[in-house]
Amino acid sequence: MRFRFHPEVLSCLLLLVGTVVAQQSPSEAKFVTVPREVGLVTVAYQPDCPLRFERVSLLAGTQGGGITSYDLRNSGTKSIRAFAVGDSIGHRLSWDGARDRGPVPPGELVPLDGDQTEPVALTGELRQKLKLQEPMKGLVVLMVIRVGTVYDDEKVFKSMLAYMDDLQGKLNLLESLKNKPK
Repeated sequence: MRFRFHPEVLSCLLLLVGTVVAQQSPSEAKFVTVPREVGLVTVAYQPDCPLRFERVSLLAGTQGGGITSYDLRNSGTKSIRAFAVGDSIGHRLSWDGARDRGPVPPGELVPLDGDQTEPVALTGELRQKLKLQEPMKGLVVLMVIRVGTVYDDEKVFKSMLAYMDDLQGKLNLLESLKNKPK
């Protein structure tokens, strides 16, 4: 599973700006792993959720854009037929087993549709080009919104988005005051 974002978002993730849509498909692009000290992707604590994020990373496209990348595992005791996940930037991804290869049995990973990205080493030149130097430029929180009828965290997801929108407004105001001519 992968969420995509504009290249501007990587440099302003903390500000959580912009509509987040890919400029190019991951299958057409090469990606580097964003160092955690520059861009951190984290998973919300959801102890009763039967779906777990694994192998979570933030990737930057060598030609711009970027994605969060992760696997999802059914950690519950029943097959999962549908779910929705989201992130703190406002992305939502829905999955329906009837449409996407059938239910996911307990302990199994959600099947992915051959979305291939080509990993490349993060060289000094790429770090410079992609502006992947410290300090940290952002944080993305991933969470499960819903799993069928057995788990629903929609209210918390909406609260997180409202909080991030409020934070965005305050950070924009602070930035405008900081750049205001004296």
